[in-house]
Amino acid sequence: MKNVEVKLEDEGFEDVESGGKEPEPNPSAAAGSGAGSGANRPDIRIVQTDKDREGKSVYLNVGGMWKNISKNGKEFYVVRIGQLKLLAFPNDRK
Repeated sequence: MKNVEVKLEDEGFEDVESGGKEPEPNPSAAAGSGAGSGANRPDIRIVQTDKDREGKSVYLNVGGMWKNISKNGKEFYVVRIGQLKLLAFPNDRK
């Protein structure tokens, strides 16, 4: 696998202080997904499988993904799993 260094400053992304709050969903994505019930409801939930006492599979919420759009109009996701916060970008470079 080839390591490639990507400079996010060139893409129009900037660091934002979170202040302990979840990232706010994109207004255009919230309108289409019916996110009116929860202000910080993720676009995609991240779950982990576990077993209960009877041996049945149980899904535990461990995080979520929120779709965002940068100032340049590029689409990316903010992934939160516990205290871990990651940015996910589509692999559209050729």
